[in-house]
Amino acid sequence: MTEHMDRPDRNEKDDTQKAKLIFLSLAALVTMLLIWSLYSANNARKERDAAQQKAVVLEQDNARIEQMLKDQNQVIDDLKKKVQMYESKAKAKPAIKKKAAPAKSPAKKSTKKKRP
Repeated sequence: MTEHMDRPDRNEKDDTQKAKLIFLSLAALVTMLLIWSLYSANNARKERDAAQQKAVVLEQDNARIEQMLKDQNQVIDDLKKKVQMYESKAKAKPAIKKKAAPAKSPAKKSTKKKRP
């Protein structure tokens, strides 16, 4: 009878050991998944921070380039105004008269002597 009683205890112990083993295996798996997810989240956070920093730099570059463009447009507008002013002055001014050239240059004396 004692042999018969030991068998169920052994089976229960084996079942308990199997349950513990399964539980510990699942716990180890969950722990590994947790560690992996934390590692992945940390990498994703680093990539996000780098992308945000790059976005800030690009925004600053964009603002600087926009300001340069505005400055260049202002310079171009100023030059256009000057061109228009000079063109209008040129049209409004009467042509400058050159000094009157003598109507006729002194007649050259002929080299031939007139005969009397």
